[in-house]
Amino acid sequence: MIRLGVIGFGHIGRIHCEAAQRVAGAKLASVATRHPEEVRRLYGPDINICATYSDLGRAVPLDAVVVCTPTYLHEEHVLAAVKQGLHVLCEKPFALDLAAAHRMLAGARQNKAVLMIAQVLRFWPPYVRIKQAVDSGEIGTVQGITAYRLAQYPTWGDWFRDPQKSGGVLLDMQVHDVDFIYWLLGAPEEVYAAGVRSATGSWDHVCTTLRYPGAVVGIESSYLLPDSWPFSCGIRVIGSVASSEYTFRVAGNVEQRQQATSRLVMYQSNGQIEEPPVSSEDMYVAQLQYFVDCLEGGHAPQRCLPEDSYHVMEIMEACRESLSTSAPVRLGTSTSRRENA
Repeated sequence: MIRLGVIGFGHIGRIHCEAAQRVAGAKLASVATRHPEEVRRLYGPDINICATYSDLGRAVPLDAVVVCTPTYLHEEHVLAAVKQGLHVLCEKPFALDLAAAHRMLAGARQNKAVLMIAQVLRFWPPYVRIKQAVDSGEIGTVQGITAYRLAQYPTWGDWFRDPQKSGGVLLDMQVHDVDFIYWLLGAPEEVYAAGVRSATGSWDHVCTTLRYPGAVVGIESSYLLPDSWPFSCGIRVIGSVASSEYTFRVAGNVEQRQQATSRLVMYQSNGQIEEPPVSSEDMYVAQLQYFVDCLEGGHAPQRCLPEDSYHVMEIMEACRESLSTSAPVRLGTSTSRRENA
């Protein structure tokens, strides 16, 4: 039985605590939060509750923690956990910048801890089905991809508006789609990004182009939608013999995902249109189950290696550089990558 602690009980912390209740081989043992009454109400008298992450494993023994704190605290909390001998599932993004991600990765290696970044699209069934279609050759050679993620600023934290704490829509939203594209196609040759910046310096709307040999990818991410706009995301993959499209819309945000309208469609070159069956498993449960299975099996999380997440951060740094310079950036020549790799 893997004994889990969760650091942070905000929006995503609640989701991970709920997921832990449904994961075989795991027990939610401890939560670090400033809202102890709600944790006690939801999970009863047996769970350990502490006010700070440093106290998380002192009252009860733990095997691993899930870091669900704001992005600017990821490095501090991950490094503290691995130094205590704990394995870590850390919410995306990896960190605010590549240098911090490098230190986190090095800390996990030095302490022989399993580190996995929670890039949940790798466990979201429709996205997994698209990955299978690409890998199997079902859609032929990928020629173009368009992805989008559209919402308002999150209402559960003012820190999202501070680019020094969140990284803006680039790191909070677009990293989902960049990671999925990396999972499909690997690293691009070139990145170009353009966007709209807020008064605080945060990039609130970003359109990014990733160039690959024989393929081009476009990604749109925005916090500028009106309150009446439902949270929306989707992806369209154009292949040489077939194409696929997934759309997802829900009033509110991802916590209402069970009420969402979603559709995955495969368009064949012979004119046939199919809606392939996909698993109904919740992606957060699937993600945490995979992490726990890796710990129980004593092996690295091959499906979502921290090295992959580090390479995604290299792409995000190139996007940030392109936004600042209004010029395309070739991977391998990014200033940030040269300094921190």
